[in-house]
Amino acid sequence: MTQSWFPNPPFSILAGHKNIRAFITNGGLMGMQEAISYGVPMVGIPLFGDQRINIQSYVRKKVAISLDSIHDVTEEKLTSALNTILKDPTYR
Repeated sequence: MTQSWFPNPPFSILAGHKNIRAFITNGGLMGMQEAISYGVPMVGIPLFGDQRINIQSYVRKKVAISLDSIHDVTEEKLTSALNTILKDPTYR
């Protein structure tokens, strides 16, 4: 499901559907904690503040993939990150 806006924090989204297989996040602490709680791997695109540090800590734990910056996101990079999360059993 894609949508231009989701509630913050995304509790009802990640908990609400058994078929969620990836979470694209800016690296905000609440959303990332929720993803970890429900075992949903993440693609992190940091925007500012502590988001880069938050994402990198989960990259080291192999529960997230980081795209460097919102300015560097391309269709190819996002597709590659999602395919890695969806196909690599390490992220499940």
